Amino acid sequence: MMKHSKKIVLSTIFILGCILSSYAQYYGGGYGGGYGGYGRGYNSAFNNPGFDNGKPKPPPDPDEVAKEETRIMVKKFKLDEEQEILVSSLNEDYAYQRKDLYELIKKEFGSTQPTPAQIANAKEKMEALEAKKDKELEKIFTPEQFKAYQEVKAKAQKGKKK
Repeated sequence: MMKHSKKIVLSTIFILGCILSSYAQYYGGGYGGGYGGYGRGYNSAFNNPGFDNGKPKPPPDPDEVAKEETRIMVKKFKLDEEQEILVSSLNEDYAYQRKDLYELIKKEFGSTQPTPAQIANAKEKMEALEAKKDKELEKIFTPEQFKAYQEVKAKAQKGKKK
């Protein structure tokens, strides 16, 4: 009789373990955080910091972006007062240009999934805007500051690709 009750207890524990593990996979973060796994389910939009109440967050405020970029550049590249004024103005201008470009690209994509060609085109436009900004920064920075800026930017881009 003892052996029979031991089998029942072990079977019950095994069944509970299976139920709990499947619950965790589909509702609690397993396989990417959502029902159906790999982050595609109902749960992923609610737990993703890029979403606000299930909807994508709007791009950050250009003024705030420009202020933060300027703050970092002043500190990291030891800009003087004149450089700070010029860089602040440039960062603000390009922050608004990025926002406008973002809105234009968003309209081009519409509500459908963008094609690889559309994504490549959007990246190309963003990269062209950044290259234009870099040319302007090169005129403001000293050669040493611009070299340091390029190194920091290259390191940041490597980090994104990982």
